[in-house]
Amino acid sequence: MELTYKTIINVPQAFAFEKATDFARFEREGFGKLSPFEPRSEIKAPGIGARWRTSSEFQGRPRRFSLELFKLDGPEAMVLGNKSEKYDIEAHFLFKEIGEEETEFTFHLDAKAQSITAKLILQTIQLARGRIEKSMQTEFEKMALNMEEAFDESR
Repeated sequence: MELTYKTIINVPQAFAFEKATDFARFEREGFGKLSPFEPRSEIKAPGIGARWRTSSEFQGRPRRFSLELFKLDGPEAMVLGNKSEKYDIEAHFLFKEIGEEETEFTFHLDAKAQSITAKLILQTIQLARGRIEKSMQTEFEKMALNMEEAFDESR
């Protein structure tokens, strides 16, 4: 299953990347509908291999999962994911400078099931794709607006 979202954020690339990789804030506040964002490894972010446990509600039930920082290539890319017996998931956050104060943000999720149970869960998610894409768009629009407001305040 793949999901992609792309938008323009009216902030410099380095600023967008800094805000999107504020791991200390995620650990305090969560990220959008992912809450809490609890550290679960000896490696602390922004170190590659840092891990967190988080949850998100799906079909009225909280779904818990782990995230690991696979790649941090500032100010251009971050990859979070989960590779386990059940899933192979990678979430790519890409930041491309298109102007002095404009950044193209792309989110790409690639999820593959490694077990029958995971296949059933991904099929259920696929059925709710429209609702999930709408929710994802809302969360990323909120993130972009927060970045733009923070940038305006920093001037």
